[in-house]
Amino acid sequence: MFYSQGEIIEVSFDTSKGHEPQSRRPALVISDDEFNRMSSLVFLAPITSKLSGYPLHIVLPDNCDVQGAICIEQSRSLDLDVRKHERICSLDESTMSRVLESIGAVFGI
Repeated sequence: MFYSQGEIIEVSFDTSKGHEPQSRRPALVISDDEFNRMSSLVFLAPITSKLSGYPLHIVLPDNCDVQGAICIEQSRSLDLDVRKHERICSLDESTMSRVLESIGAVFGI
């Protein structure tokens, strides 16, 4: 199944260690559509329901089907061919732009 950048899906992050996201949770697709078409690997940023004010946590807008914050610092790729997943909704362009700017800042680009 193909997911587009900016879609929010629910996916299992198990097995995780330490401070990594665990269990089944919503996550934002952050990889580009062209990359997503080439592979079953998709780069995701998990979404937490705990609002901590951490600078790399981007709060989801009130009109989103999911509440919480996108955890940029915990982004990783997952193979969706071997994990249960389902589409929830799509993120608005303005918030997605803030996500991509934050990712660029993490990598100095």
